[in-house]
Amino acid sequence: MTEPSPSAPITLVLPDGQAIERVRLYERQQLNSGLWMYRIGVPLWQTAAGGGVEPAEYSTWVTAEQLRPLPGVDLGDVPAHPRTRTSAPARWAWLLDGRTHGRPATVHAEGCSGATDRAHPLGTTQALDVLARPGTIACTVCDAAEALLPILAHGQNDGPAPGD
Repeated sequence: MTEPSPSAPITLVLPDGQAIERVRLYERQQLNSGLWMYRIGVPLWQTAAGGGVEPAEYSTWVTAEQLRPLPGVDLGDVPAHPRTRTSAPARWAWLLDGRTHGRPATVHAEGCSGATDRAHPLGTTQALDVLARPGTIACTVCDAAEALLPILAHGQNDGPAPGD
């Protein structure tokens, strides 16, 4: 029997500001762009075979913005995988996959395994313009979501800038 990978409890902050305490942090991985992503497990319920419910865990990757450490919890034993590439790519290149089979249009990083052969190239400005439109998403398999969404969100606070 293999030992479970080290994990630590951490707080997940949902988009509406609610916090779920004690989700499990399983690993940290640095993407080629330098941003760190965190694999967490959120305890939930699921429908059991034959009726009823049973405990389950939903696993996903989030950025540091969605997490808050719990006081007194040491995250040092959680595996960390720093990037291995020593230099940043010379340029960003993006691909747009159109809507197919009920799936939304998706922006991928060039070379993403999730892109189809129907995807066409975009520059960074075009990719940001496309992502600003409703019904378009950024791929989370590659660096597209991690690199583009923070740029798109930059400066979009809920209130005026200080001094306005």
